[in-house]
Amino acid sequence: MSPTISSIVFPTDFSDVSLQALPHALNMADQFGATLHCIYVVEEPQIYSSLDMGTVAIPTTGELATGAEQRMEKFSAEHLPTATHEVTTKVVVGDAATEIVDYAKAHSADLIVMTTHGYSGVKHVLLGSTTEDVLRHAQCPVLSVRAG
Repeated sequence: MSPTISSIVFPTDFSDVSLQALPHALNMADQFGATLHCIYVVEEPQIYSSLDMGTVAIPTTGELATGAEQRMEKFSAEHLPTATHEVTTKVVVGDAATEIVDYAKAHSADLIVMTTHGYSGVKHVLLGSTTEDVLRHAQCPVLSVRAG
């Protein structure tokens, strides 16, 4: 019995790197007639009060979310106009990996398709890995596309 895929989550940060996984997500959505959920996670700005940087304008989470909504509209118009399946877009606020996993669970996703930078060593320690965290905690399969 082959698996049924009716809901796919595609997290994006609008970068060229994240877009490398989009053809895979679109192809699988087409192949299975699945709904594609494109999501962007706004992470709350970090304020480091111990750094004496003077007065710095830090955007609010609401401002970041509004900007992300506008970018999502542009992303959708640019990359999804010919999709032959249902596509939904969503901007959420929180920790990227947690929000991706929670969104996938809440929408009964059968698959998450996302890129990984493939960092190792010090770069991995410094930058972390959202994809790695999603792989660890997702309740559905995750297709990790190596950025090239």
